[in-house]
Amino acid sequence: MTEQGMILGADDGILYKRNNEMRVKIASEHTNGTYEICEEKCPPGFTSRRHMHLQDWETFYIVDGSATWEVGDETVEATKGMTVHLPPKVPHKVFTKDGCTMLCVFGPGNQAGMFEEMNNLTPEEASDPAVRKKITDRHHMMPLED
Repeated sequence: MTEQGMILGADDGILYKRNNEMRVKIASEHTNGTYEICEEKCPPGFTSRRHMHLQDWETFYIVDGSATWEVGDETVEATKGMTVHLPPKVPHKVFTKDGCTMLCVFGPGNQAGMFEEMNNLTPEEASDPAVRKKITDRHHMMPLED
């Protein structure tokens, strides 16, 4: 990064792979903690657990494919070109039957650290609910189901 800005290629950024691929393009430290921008690629059959963020706003723009979103008590099929915007404390979950790619904006930008910590867990740590809870608590994310 320079004082003039950043230019990133399609494969630039920090890639975290678990059940999906999350590529952090613009991290919180690049924006003075204001926001983060990530590209999320969800494979066919991907399902997140229902959760909410206690401080972060989240906006997802569907670049390709489609995903079923549960937002609060509403369920909607978000297709290419649609946007899902979530204020803090709104329960949500996403499922994609055929896969999708989304551009994600998180503000104030507290998610990339959680992706990194979860990505670095050993298999034993990843299976320990207490370890995962410490990480989600630290990043103000509240799982609402296992």
